[in-house]
Amino acid sequence: MANTRIMSWSECDIKIGKTGANEAMATDLKSIGTIKDKSTTLESAEGEVLEAKATGGKMIARQELDGTITLTTRVIEPEFEFLSGILNSVLNEDKDELKVNSLVVPEDFSVQVTPQNVGATGVRIRKASLAYKEGYSEEEGMYADLTFTVLACADGELYTKFKKNVMETPEPDPEIDLTDETGQEPDNEGIQNGEND
Repeated sequence: MANTRIMSWSECDIKIGKTGANEAMATDLKSIGTIKDKSTTLESAEGEVLEAKATGGKMIARQELDGTITLTTRVIEPEFEFLSGILNSVLNEDKDELKVNSLVVPEDFSVQVTPQNVGATGVRIRKASLAYKEGYSEEEGMYADLTFTVLACADGELYTKFKKNVMETPEPDPEIDLTDETGQEPDNEGIQNGEND
């Protein structure tokens, strides 16, 4: 029997955190917020090609190097708390203000992209640079374009693919205790008939 192919398309969740010591995956990952529909892509560009040619233009050696891998997405109405964690900025919670000093993000981040479908493939990036671009339009309101460029770790890893195997479900409502002080269930029939002590 053939296995069912589970696609990684449609809705996704993106969480980030500052890369840990020794280029370790961040342990404290936080959501980037509300992602614009169909704005997230993971793409790889062709790397530089090295060629050696002999007299007459004959190719005698060729090597293609790794290209750049980028993850891009657009966040709708990004929260001040999220922005204060990536930008050179000062958050004033009392006034509900964020003073932005620079859009340059100097630190590296770990990124996790989790698909909606259980069994689909997600991606974990231990180390990536982040380019931030802010915008506003009458059609979309405030938004932020995030571009993560994957950086090779010292051990050679670029990123890790994983299968989503746990579906997040809301916790069930607590059971209601219908027993009285004696440990017996109340006589509903007697209550309905108006019988009281």
